[in-house]
Amino acid sequence: MSGSAGALPDIIWHDSVGSTNDEAHARLAVENRQPVWIAAAEQTSGKGRLGRSWVSKPGNLYASLTWPSDAEPGRLASLSLVAGLAVRDAVMLAGVAEPVQLKWPNDVLVGGKKISGILIETMARQDSHIAIVGCGINLLHHPGDTRWPATDLSACGVVIEPRAMLEHLRDAMHTRLRQWAEGAGLSSIHDDWMAAALGRGGRISVEGGKQGVFTGLSDDGALELTLDDGSLWTHHAGDVEWLEQRGSS
Repeated sequence: MSGSAGALPDIIWHDSVGSTNDEAHARLAVENRQPVWIAAAEQTSGKGRLGRSWVSKPGNLYASLTWPSDAEPGRLASLSLVAGLAVRDAVMLAGVAEPVQLKWPNDVLVGGKKISGILIETMARQDSHIAIVGCGINLLHHPGDTRWPATDLSACGVVIEPRAMLEHLRDAMHTRLRQWAEGAGLSSIHDDWMAAALGRGGRISVEGGKQGVFTGLSDDGALELTLDDGSLWTHHAGDVEWLEQRGSS
């Protein structure tokens, strides 16, 4: 059982928070209302992967879903794939005409440029866990000094308000979480993610210096590389560099 099976989660909207993930943590510490979306017009201390900050000007979407699950912790790791697909679905629902791809572990690209980032954190609760799925989507602004080129929906010809974008995201995330939770959903999630993956069949360098060909994903969503000696290397966390940016559109 999981929190995705019922009605769409409620939305709690803030004009400004430090970060929506932190606000979700704080709310869970004092009440057990879940699942629920925590959203904000701006973040003053936005959080990215690996402890990095996330630029959070007004006009973009910043939202975190609290979502309970009795799945095993190892299975929860694959939620990054689910969230990436949901954000991709939402961006496409907004009307983007350019190709929308997924870059491991959890970035969404439009026309090869990053339009969204995802940060997933988990909290243990007795015999279950609560995932906090944080999503930032560039609607009106994007930073110009990032390691990977960025963009926003307005630069792609789509103008949409944050609250309207959140409705797309809420619908898409609900659908993808149900897919993940039901039956052979993880296999279909993998197939859908790989169909949109950047760099399939291309060479990738991972943190630590190993290089290989991106051939797939492990059961828990880790990156699988075939090394030059034919062995398989599974990369769970850390930065990666795409030496060839081949991928599906």
